[in-house]
Amino acid sequence: MTIAVVLADANILFSRTLRDYFLYAADAGAIEIRWSQQILDEMSRNLRYRLRLDQTATDHLETLMNDYLEDALVDVSADDLSAVAKVAMDAGDRHVLAAALAAEADILVTENTRHFPRTWMVEHHIELMDATQLLTRLTETCPNKVRQAHQKTVQYSPKPEADVLVTLEKIVGNTLADQIRALSSTAAVNNDRENAEGATPAHEDRP
Repeated sequence: MTIAVVLADANILFSRTLRDYFLYAADAGAIEIRWSQQILDEMSRNLRYRLRLDQTATDHLETLMNDYLEDALVDVSADDLSAVAKVAMDAGDRHVLAAALAAEADILVTENTRHFPRTWMVEHHIELMDATQLLTRLTETCPNKVRQAHQKTVQYSPKPEADVLVTLEKIVGNTLADQIRALSSTAAVNNDRENAEGATPAHEDRP
């Protein structure tokens, strides 16, 4: 299966839960994720304004993200900006479309799909999806990698797994959250079985 290149909008990266799932999915090899500095700037501005984070905290977050996925940050050229300058859309979102061109993205994931020009994007072979649609596709096509992303999200979250899933459910809905719960439950059962099977020879080897 070809790994899709996904350009993430700032409203995807703003949410710690979505950010973690998609970054860890990229780390697991489910997708390749990209963003621009302008997208990070927008993410950080909103984190400072809405969550009252300070500049030091958002600068640190950007550094962590860029260090974690070294190929994620793309340079948007003047040609990329020129190519979208006359596209009929909200001018404030044109930089995201330009970043998708710079990244040679297969998918643009955003929670504001209505703000983007679907016809133009089809012509340029960029699929427009929201977080629920993309995470659903990944859960169906590469469940083991989504399971890995979920496990890392929980591992590094200050919340217990149940609360992480409740937060995810509020964003993506019951159906998808339940699918990921099922993936997590399957992993737990398999781990218990592997641990039990692995323990048997050790017990048998004891005098």
